[in-house]
Amino acid sequence: MAMLDLFVTEFRQLRAARDADPRTAEAGRLRRKLARKEIGMAIVALGAMAMFFDAAQGLAFLVT
Repeated sequence: MAMLDLFVTEFRQLRAARDADPRTAEAGRLRRKLARKEIGMAIVALGAMAMFFDAAQGLAFLVT
């Protein structure tokens, strides 16, 4: 849970820094960093979903 809190905090800081002055080169770098972070979290979420789906299939024999 602490890892998720850290991610959300950093995500909010990146967004605030990016929105502070959108015309600078730093804002472009932050925009790309934010996009990479969003893609990374989507991949992590898909992996967790696949893991839980596999575990549910493995435990399905208990229901039948």
